[in-house]
Amino acid sequence: MLPAVFGALAGGVVIDRIGPRRTSVVADVLSGAAVAAVPLAGLTVGLSLPLVVILAFLGALLDSPGQTARQVLLPDLARTGGIRLERANAIFQAVENTSLLIGPAIAGIIVLVLGPLGALWLDTASFLVSAMLIRLLVPDIRPSDVDDAPADVTAGLRALAHDRVLRLLTVVAAMANFVGTPLFIVVLPVLATSSGLSAAALGAMLAAFGGGMVVGALGLGLVVDRLSRRSVLVFGFAGTGMALSAASAVEALPLLVVVLAFAGVATGTINPIAFTVMQERVPAATRGRVFGAVLGLVLVAAPVGMVVLGSLADVQGPRTAMFVSGLAFLLIGSVVAIRPESRELNLPAVDGAALG
Repeated sequence: MLPAVFGALAGGVVIDRIGPRRTSVVADVLSGAAVAAVPLAGLTVGLSLPLVVILAFLGALLDSPGQTARQVLLPDLARTGGIRLERANAIFQAVENTSLLIGPAIAGIIVLVLGPLGALWLDTASFLVSAMLIRLLVPDIRPSDVDDAPADVTAGLRALAHDRVLRLLTVVAAMANFVGTPLFIVVLPVLATSSGLSAAALGAMLAAFGGGMVVGALGLGLVVDRLSRRSVLVFGFAGTGMALSAASAVEALPLLVVVLAFAGVATGTINPIAFTVMQERVPAATRGRVFGAVLGLVLVAAPVGMVVLGSLADVQGPRTAMFVSGLAFLLIGSVVAIRPESRELNLPAVDGAALG
C-alpha cells in the first residue's frame, strides 16, 4: 500500500507533464518489467524474500500512475465519443469490477496449468498488451496549457484545500476505504475461518459482493440521467451500511451471500458518481496531480483500517467488526446527506471554475 501512495502522489505530476496516455503506456511497460523480474530472478539468481519484497514494491509504485492516468483520460474520451460522463464512468467501473471478480479464479487456473512462474510471464504479457492497446487505440488528447503547469507534487493537495466539494469526496472516500478494504482482506476471511466455512464459501461471499458491484455500476449507467448525484451517493454509502449491519447477524450462508450481493449493488454506485464529479471540477491541466493527491490520501486509510478492524475482529469477533463497518458506512451516508457542500454535487460545473 505504501508504494501505491507514493506512486499516486508523484505520478500525478508525471501525468500533467507528459500526458495521461503516455503515462499509462510507460507505467504499464515498467510494471510489466517489474513482474517479469520475479520469474527471471527465479530462473537465474534465485528468489529471496528481500528481493521479492523489493520487486513487489516497485510494481505497486508503478501501478498507481497508470491507474490514475486512465481516470484522467476518461472525461476527454467520453466527450469525444459523445457519451455522458456518468455513463462512461459507470461502464469503466463495471468492467474494472468484473475483472476483479473473475481475475482470481482465472489466475488460479493459470497457476495450475503453467505454474506460478509461468503465470507471472503471462501477467507480464498482459501489461504489454494493455500498453499497446492504449498506444494504438486511444487518441492523445491534452490541454494546451499543460506545459505551463509547475512540476509540484503539492499542487494537488492545494487544489483539494480550495475546493470544498473535492474535500468532502476525499474525506468520505478515505473513511470508506478505512472500513471497506479490511472487510474483504481481513474480516470476511476471519469470519469464514472462525465459522468453519470452506474456502469455497468465502469465495462465494466475495463473488456475491463483486457481482453486486458490477450490477450496481451497470444499473446506474442505465438510469443515471434521472437521478440526483447526491441521492445516489447517500444510497450507495447508507445502503452498503445497512446491508453490512444486517450481514453481521446472518448465520445461514445462502442468506449471507444474498445480503452481501445487495451491499455490492449499493457500493457499485459510488465510484462512478465520485469520479464524475472530480473529473468535472478539476481543470484538465491539473487533473493528474489532483487525482493523484486524492488517490494517495484515500489509499493511506486502508492499511490503518486493516490494523484497527483486524484487532477488533481478534478481540470482539469478525461479526462485531462487520457491524462496526456497517455503522461506519451509515455514518458516511449521513455525512453526505447533511453536509451543505453535497448540494453542489448536482450543480453543473464550469470547467476549471471550482479551482479558481
